[in-house]
Amino acid sequence: MSYIELHACSAFSFLRGGSFPEQLAQVAAELEMPAMALLDRNGVYGAQRFSVAAREHNVCAIIGCELSMEDGSVLPVLVENRTGYKNLCELLTDAHLRSEKAQCGGTSCRNSQKGS
Repeated sequence: MSYIELHACSAFSFLRGGSFPEQLAQVAAELEMPAMALLDRNGVYGAQRFSVAAREHNVCAIIGCELSMEDGSVLPVLVENRTGYKNLCELLTDAHLRSEKAQCGGTSCRNSQKGS
């Protein structure tokens, strides 16, 4: 049975991850992981770069993000398909529009009607 990392953060998650998405995909391939998930904090900032690099290394890219909730907890979210990615992007956009500028936390998911 192969190990699959389902909660990796890239350098786009300031003070949480230190590697660029391309490096994560390369290391996953070197470790012969069939897949890896990238979950940046409050956004899908490295998702496109990670997806391209993972495809080049024959690693299945799983995309998601860490949502900072109003109570201070962090909710890791993975998307299953394009519809889930679309819904996550809409949720993130709504949360960023509701929050004050330069504030990265406080995502409120309780009013969302969308599934992933």
